Amino acid sequence: MPTIQDATMVLNQYYDIKKPKIEWIQDEPDKAVWKVIDNKETYILKSDYRSSKTFTPSVTIQNALSQQGLKVPEVIATNQRKLCTKQGKHRYYLSRYISGGSASIMDRVKVIGDFHQHARLPSSLTSNQNPDDLKVGIKRWISEYQFKLKELMKWKDQYSLQHIQPCIQLAEKCIRVSSRRVPVLADHLKSVNNRRWLVHGDLTHLNAIKTASGDIWIIDLEHSRIDSPIKDIRYLLPRMVLSSHYKEYFARFPEGKSFEELYYIDAIFPYSLYYYLGGSIRQNKLPLKKSRVQEIVLDELKKDDILSRQLGGVK
Repeated sequence: MPTIQDATMVLNQYYDIKKPKIEWIQDEPDKAVWKVIDNKETYILKSDYRSSKTFTPSVTIQNALSQQGLKVPEVIATNQRKLCTKQGKHRYYLSRYISGGSASIMDRVKVIGDFHQHARLPSSLTSNQNPDDLKVGIKRWISEYQFKLKELMKWKDQYSLQHIQPCIQLAEKCIRVSSRRVPVLADHLKSVNNRRWLVHGDLTHLNAIKTASGDIWIIDLEHSRIDSPIKDIRYLLPRMVLSSHYKEYFARFPEGKSFEELYYIDAIFPYSLYYYLGGSIRQNKLPLKKSRVQEIVLDELKKDDILSRQLGGVK
């Protein structure tokens, strides 16, 4: 894996940064991230471990969006005018460091709405999506729900979580309702491809930064790709619905009633419970707190009641 010495060599050779102060931020199986301080300038240097095929396109996307004026970190070109470079087995790129704290739900709703309204795959990049293969896209969309439902059912039995049964029923309802909206879903997937819509791909609270000046920046675009914007707000939409902040999102990203309907249908799925259980199990935070699980189940049911009224009643 890359070391601080490797990072120093890259900075010296490709960016003419000779005596930087370098700090580890992340050292993970798929990437390394360093904070670089050079005089009064602060940067982020990233390297991939797996030589992912998406590494170079994601850097190009970040650079293009930054040049368009979206609040994503500026990519610093090498002294050879390239956006990234390869040293040994690994590739690296340098970008501006954004200093601040996590944004509130309302702030995140606003910045995500603006991102979805304006972010498009640059014309210099070729889409890997096949706009004619709608059947595959629809099947994949429904199968994502089915996979998550199977995991919820497995966790219920494995960890004796009988009280999450109402959320399993919500997941089943989401699949039924989605399956009946295939024409709407097909139109949506056509728009995703034709309009080259970009998703961020990892829009957790850690990747929306609020600076001291009040600006909201989106960072870590390594997973950006053409896909449905719905997938970007699955983490956030349950809380958006419960707080009515979803109105602010749709005001910034107005795509019509059928489009909003797909968001609401997707939000029927108990994502808050799914991500809480999955995260706790992966991080071995066991035994699960029954009171916390029950609290999330109640929120999911409350959210479903709001959505049912919004959709005029769904079954």
